Amino acid sequence: MATDAKRPTDAAAAHMAVGAALEAQRQYEEALRHFRQASQAYRATGNRPARALALRRIGHAQYVEGDTGQARNTALQALGLAEQLRNSTEIAQSYAQLGEMYGQQGLWDRALASHERAYSEWQQASNLIGQAAALNDIGLTHFQLRHFSRALYYLNRALTEARQLSDSTRISEALASTGRVYDALGNYEVAQGFYGQALSQLPRATSPTRRAEGLRALSVAYDSVGNQPAAIEALRRALPLARQGGSAVQVSGLYQLLTSIYSRTGDFQNALRTQTQYTNLQDSAFVEQRTAQVAELRTRYETEKKEREIQLLTKDRQLQQVRLQRQLLVRNVLAAGALVLLMVVFALYRGRRRQLYNNQVLQQKNQAIEQQKEELGRLNRTKDTLFSIISHDLRSPLSSLYSLFSLMNMGTLPPERLATHSQRLTRTLDVTLRLLDNLLNWSASQMQGDKVRPEKVRLQPIIEEAMGLLAGDAERKCIAVFSDIPTLSTVRADLDMLRLVVRNLLGNAIKFTPTNGQVRISARQLEGQQLWEIAVADNGVGIAADDLPKIFGETGLHSTLGTALEKGAGLGLRLCKEFVERNGGSITCESQLGRGTTLRFTLPVAAPEIRPLVPVESATAVAV
Repeated sequence: MATDAKRPTDAAAAHMAVGAALEAQRQYEEALRHFRQASQAYRATGNRPARALALRRIGHAQYVEGDTGQARNTALQALGLAEQLRNSTEIAQSYAQLGEMYGQQGLWDRALASHERAYSEWQQASNLIGQAAALNDIGLTHFQLRHFSRALYYLNRALTEARQLSDSTRISEALASTGRVYDALGNYEVAQGFYGQALSQLPRATSPTRRAEGLRALSVAYDSVGNQPAAIEALRRALPLARQGGSAVQVSGLYQLLTSIYSRTGDFQNALRTQTQYTNLQDSAFVEQRTAQVAELRTRYETEKKEREIQLLTKDRQLQQVRLQRQLLVRNVLAAGALVLLMVVFALYRGRRRQLYNNQVLQQKNQAIEQQKEELGRLNRTKDTLFSIISHDLRSPLSSLYSLFSLMNMGTLPPERLATHSQRLTRTLDVTLRLLDNLLNWSASQMQGDKVRPEKVRLQPIIEEAMGLLAGDAERKCIAVFSDIPTLSTVRADLDMLRLVVRNLLGNAIKFTPTNGQVRISARQLEGQQLWEIAVADNGVGIAADDLPKIFGETGLHSTLGTALEKGAGLGLRLCKEFVERNGGSITCESQLGRGTTLRFTLPVAAPEIRPLVPVESATAVAV
């Protein structure tokens, strides 16, 4: 109605109200759209105080949505506008918002400075409610900085002012914050008293999630002073509130605390029941946490996508303006008639040159945008691969480790089964560590593009280093590892990439070689070519002909179990192929099922004079 009546100020106020309602329903994207429309309307009408408020609301929505960097920039814009207007209330709110953002990032010194400035502005505005809130924020910031005496001083002042105002919300906040300080100091009885008072002061409109969190803190205080029945009762009261709040992470944490208390008091039946509830909620809690992380990543991606779209729209508008200018120029010249024919020709020629130039500029920018699009696609595929490997290959060993520790804590695992589980878990974690090493190297190579630092490197020390690092794996399987590398074999390659390639190929050979087998590493210079060929051969299980095209991961990650049931993610050979090709070489594989495998890769020849290399661990051969 305000828009139809051409009343932009009322329309902007309506946008602000709709944005606030959407933000309360956690529809932050839609709320941002309305806040931005309100900000544009206030800017057009010259209403700077209202625009400062709109900018602050935009910053808060961006912050809650997870776009912390953009939220801080928007909050700084709102602060600058409020300072121009000398509006103490708006300045104080902007500083309080900045302090909260700095605290979320762990920048507590900056957060303290912002909250202190907010308190000063609230004093100038004579706003007692704002002063109480600022004092509570200052006390909590000192608590995070481990300044406990200062934290108690400011929290006591906040509590005094809140009681003078009879503001139950501020009273509850100050009491709960004071309880946190005493809890950190180890004075659990005093902390228990403050937590209990804080719960009694909570208004009726307080969210179930916040009430559940207060009961959880009270339970921990009861447990710390040895009052386990009271602690259990507080957690039982918190559980329905947490379920009402809808946070699987909070409900899972409450069940975990109950399990711990029941176990320590000897109530193993209830401990088993709550542990089962906790275990059943782990998937939901994991999904909730992962959903929040994915939402943040999606927000950043959508923000970048919108910026690209805005750039494209801007370029289209500029092109249309150029075309309109050229058409206007042609019309004016034609209207002048034959007397200005020379001027018309000159103007057409000039317009043609300008159009060609603009087309060239637009084409170059379109090419740059297309390259950026391809890069974003590549990074997105890298992200999907990382998430896939992390969710499938890393979660299992960590879950096994957690389950083992849970059984050990409950004291229900016999020693012989503990030894068996420990050996199996050790092998699993060893594979996981190697997977992480390959995963980090691969992700770094994907993020850094083609950054290769080639140098002159001798092959013999690199081979000896890899043999030394993998000697333990060879010894466990009684595998003999031999090296046949010429002393003066020198290549030109990136040292770190070459180390990783040799280590992965040798580790794969050991992995797929049975007990009492052999692995041999050799090198030769190809005739008539400036290339060294390095070969890693084993007499292991070999590779089926159908699987040979899959081993380098060109059609997707491929992995099989080793001879000792070693697991992998199929990332090692893919990383080897990528690193070898980046260094100007190639890699091939020859294999016969049941008779062994030979992997060969080439690298450019370099002059023999190089700086000495000190390997991590060297050995000419490992024969067991």
